[in-house]
Amino acid sequence: MGLFDRFKKRFKKTDEKEITAEENSVEAEEAVEQGKRLKEALEEARPTPQEATPKPTLEIEEEWDDSDEITEDPFAKPIGRKERKKARRAASVEKAERPTESEKPTTKDPMQSTTGHDLVASGPVEIEINLGDSVTKTGGRVVMSSDKLDRILEELEEELLSSDMAQSAVEDVIHTLKATLIGSRISTTKKIEVVVEEALRSTLLRLLEAGYWDFNKTVSAHLEDSSPVVIMLVGVNGTGKTTTTAKIANRLTQQGRSVVLAAADTFRAGAIDQLAIHAERLGVRCIRSQRGGDAAAVARDAVESARARGEDVVIIDTAGRMQNKTNLMEELRKVHRVTQPHLVIFVADALAGNDAVTQAVEFQRMLRFDGAALCKLDTDAKGGAALSIAHATGRPIVLAGVGQGYDDLIDFDPAWLIDSILE
Repeated sequence: MGLFDRFKKRFKKTDEKEITAEENSVEAEEAVEQGKRLKEALEEARPTPQEATPKPTLEIEEEWDDSDEITEDPFAKPIGRKERKKARRAASVEKAERPTESEKPTTKDPMQSTTGHDLVASGPVEIEINLGDSVTKTGGRVVMSSDKLDRILEELEEELLSSDMAQSAVEDVIHTLKATLIGSRISTTKKIEVVVEEALRSTLLRLLEAGYWDFNKTVSAHLEDSSPVVIMLVGVNGTGKTTTTAKIANRLTQQGRSVVLAAADTFRAGAIDQLAIHAERLGVRCIRSQRGGDAAAVARDAVESARARGEDVVIIDTAGRMQNKTNLMEELRKVHRVTQPHLVIFVADALAGNDAVTQAVEFQRMLRFDGAALCKLDTDAKGGAALSIAHATGRPIVLAGVGQGYDDLIDFDPAWLIDSILE
């Protein structure tokens, strides 16, 4: 029996009189007023997309490219001490001319990438809570606050936590579900368990609300402005970045795009060979170096090579990084500064559960990404990671891996996920 099956079964066994009040009764009127207060409090506490995005840690600059450190071009000729001193002086002057904190914009457009490129909106940018025809403005009974309802919601909270959902996401679900139910007028045409399921579906959809953007349309829009479009994949070790790189390459080549892969995971010879094998199977070029090479140089070489040949897209497969290793994360920042990618995709493993959520949050604190690709979603029975990542980071899940084949990469659809969990 599934997680929400147990929840719905409890409501099915519940006597309506335990959680509803007769219309026009004192209890019903109090429930309606309480429902209004809960909904108002929920809206007031609800963060904007900008507020929902975690702020980077103090040790790290707010954006990828604001670092004051001079980043040397890996393809430039060596410079002498005098030239270095001039460069530092010029950097100091530039820093002095930058706007102060009070002059900087206080919010960041959620429909722009980390490097300021537009993201083409798609999907449920805003999801409304709607119980449809199961609620009536007159007649029927009114859902009220009761010990029985509280006990059922407490049990649901415990089960959600055990399903690897993040604490903040669980609290959001419980508060929203309670505010949605209390004060609702239930018609006589539907049973209470059906009404509760519809409320739960709407609540879970709202949990996934984020600035959704369309991957294919965004790539196409960037191609109209510049070429090649650079896509950078990041994440911790073993989440499926290399396989996801190949799947994205396959998707784009099927659309007639010319693709170049950059094997920027230079720490593992196996990763370089694996990506090269994928490239050969897919009929695309792969730029690589020997193990231990400069990842930024490989990525920059791929971009320059693609630009010289007029190719459309470069996909950079980076090495796995534990989110708490500042020195290793700085190497990713160097790749980003050198290549200025149009899109940064965080690759997560759905089977990692709450660990995947923690990783996403910590990555977003240190290295902002534009969206997530969630692997192995077809095997994640609990769904906790999928339900928590967008809520925890303020960035949407854009792509979903649903199998081992190259074609098993789909656009993430919140409604599809909720249906698969509830059915």
